[in-house]
Amino acid sequence: MNKVVDIYLPLDSRETANREVWPVAVRQAVELVQVIKKCGWKPNILNPDRPVASVAEGMRVIKRAKGQRFINFMAGWAYPDFSVSPMAQLPADLPKLLLGSAIRDFPGNVGLFAAASGTAHMGIETDRLFVERFENHGEYAAALDAFLNQGFYRPPYPKAIEVKVNATRRDKARSIKELLRGSIYGAVGPRSMQMWNKISEADFLRYFGIAREGFDGLRLAKMAEKVPDKRAERALNFLIGKGMDLRFGSNPKKHLTREMVIFQMKVYFALLELREQFGLDFIGVQDQLDWVEHYPATDLTLGILNNKLRPESGGTTVVVATEADDAAALTMQLLKLVSGGEPVGFNDLRYWDPAQGLYWHVNSGALAPFFAYGSHSSLAGSWSERQTPMYFKQGGGTCSVVVRVPGVVTWARFSYRNHKIYLAAGRGMTDVPTDEQWKERSKKCNPEWPHWYL
Repeated sequence: MNKVVDIYLPLDSRETANREVWPVAVRQAVELVQVIKKCGWKPNILNPDRPVASVAEGMRVIKRAKGQRFINFMAGWAYPDFSVSPMAQLPADLPKLLLGSAIRDFPGNVGLFAAASGTAHMGIETDRLFVERFENHGEYAAALDAFLNQGFYRPPYPKAIEVKVNATRRDKARSIKELLRGSIYGAVGPRSMQMWNKISEADFLRYFGIAREGFDGLRLAKMAEKVPDKRAERALNFLIGKGMDLRFGSNPKKHLTREMVIFQMKVYFALLELREQFGLDFIGVQDQLDWVEHYPATDLTLGILNNKLRPESGGTTVVVATEADDAAALTMQLLKLVSGGEPVGFNDLRYWDPAQGLYWHVNSGALAPFFAYGSHSSLAGSWSERQTPMYFKQGGGTCSVVVRVPGVVTWARFSYRNHKIYLAAGRGMTDVPTDEQWKERSKKCNPEWPHWYL
């Protein structure tokens, strides 16, 4: 055994994002290398000068791997297929560790989960490790030592709670599945950021009896351009009149502008027209990377569609998932049917606080204003500000809330494991923060985005 461990560092395709994250990744890697050496292994960083920023680059870099262990280190959001396709070139029996930076500043945890969805889909076996304080070697040295010297790292997990399902619940599940059968899903745009979140037309039909329609983002853009300015203005004024805080500024590179929101409302009506024209029951819309290079992001649009109180609405929600995330859209539609038509949230597991027993769910898009206070008659507590410049070149407004609806929450997601669809689900309690608590938690964790604490 040569006792060499190869270290692979993927990130984003956008230089604006990589310029922010890479210096932090380098500092963390310095600490990681020290721990590896203490474990008696020789670290070999495959791309020490820059992050892997494309699938093609990943395919080239992975050819340099010659070690007996492999660590994929994600210091921030990393496009999943910058990891999955390159890792598929490695020997199946090579021990592989997905290492995520768990700091609040950047979504390294989210990058790891997204990559893991792809490796699980393909049946690529990996272990996982999340590290927040890389300078505190003692917090993760034992985990690395186990992976390096034993070939695996399997942390202890709490004993699973057995949930007994009675006949009544099974009958309800069957009835919901029948409601899905014969429905139509519309995906606008192709695969987003090389994520492994797609469901094929064949699997939609085979598992659920759902038809899958596909549309180019250009069609949506052209439809939006035809929406009259006055109609979009009325929709904007509706949001303000119902209590949403639109935080306008004068500099489009830094601030949300009225023009951005006008366009987002045009996209809102274009999606409703597309839904009507093709009989769509639920939708997914790609933002990154194609759309946001040329147009304001759709997050405000999607969040409002997922709300009962919205412009020109009959008091119903339209399930729309951001990033043309087929699996999320399907899960959201399922939960909408289970709840009798209530709004369903879309979020990422961004961070967790073991001391307080809290999971932080933070994502840029598609969270309905309903979740601010649980109201169907007001948008109070929701706001919109310019999307993060490092990710969203053309801006666009967020659809943001701090979730303060108390009670039990069901979380769920469809995904693939070894090419077969499965559903992961669980429950939690919403932690309703004070303003001071939210400001403290979010100050290094995208305070402009929706936050939900469980």
